[in-house]
Amino acid sequence: MRWSTIHAVPQTVQHVYLSPHFDDAALSVGGVIAAQVAAGEQVLIVTVCSAAPSGELTPFAAHLHERWGAATEPMTARQAEDERAAAILGADVLWLDKQDAIYRHPGYNSVAAIFAEVLADDPLISELRSLLAKLEEHLPQARWYAPLAIGNHVDHQVTFHVAHDLAARAIDLVWYEDLPYATKPQAVEQRLAQIPDQLVPINAEIGPVLERKLDAVAAYASQMLELFTSEERMRAQLAAYAHQLAGPDQAAVERLWRGETV
Repeated sequence: MRWSTIHAVPQTVQHVYLSPHFDDAALSVGGVIAAQVAAGEQVLIVTVCSAAPSGELTPFAAHLHERWGAATEPMTARQAEDERAAAILGADVLWLDKQDAIYRHPGYNSVAAIFAEVLADDPLISELRSLLAKLEEHLPQARWYAPLAIGNHVDHQVTFHVAHDLAARAIDLVWYEDLPYATKPQAVEQRLAQIPDQLVPINAEIGPVLERKLDAVAAYASQMLELFTSEERMRAQLAAYAHQLAGPDQAAVERLWRGETV
């Protein structure tokens, strides 16, 4: 089910996943989501950057559209992909209708810029803080999940920093590793070294639902070439990482992180 407003979301939701873009939750924690749904728990995926571009595209955004082979309104296709993926996982979705970095600020005008520091006047910072405060008030008993911002994409950084505000207020929050960025050697360790919090890992078994996760990620067909070059390579790379993290008595896992004092 896709909910159109925060107050339409059922207050029985137990798990809230913050996804900077449409595919991030499925890529990073699709297995945990599928396992929770299979256990009868109610999951909401909140996608931050889900709005279509408005006005004239910057040269960089136009270049990316051309490289992607994007239609005039690429978000329409991506929204349909997101609903298919959520249906596979069994999760509800809420789109916050904020724009990707390349659409909302002219300063994000290169690959280097979108993987650099968040611009001080980026409007997403205050807008997301306000929206998540409302959602927190609406779902006071839910557990939250947010990206560690491994890979340093500015949309992930903004989501991390606003979620960190929630954690500072003793909200029940768990961090997840941003995939596929986390599969790069030392990427997780480098990111953890940048975070002042002391975090401890939690290995979540996803063996029984691994194929469901991969099917959900495959629903984002428009992203396969950019992220993995093919669906086959996506399935192999994500499965290999899940098996690599698994302990002696585990088949496949997704690794989550929690603050030691939470």
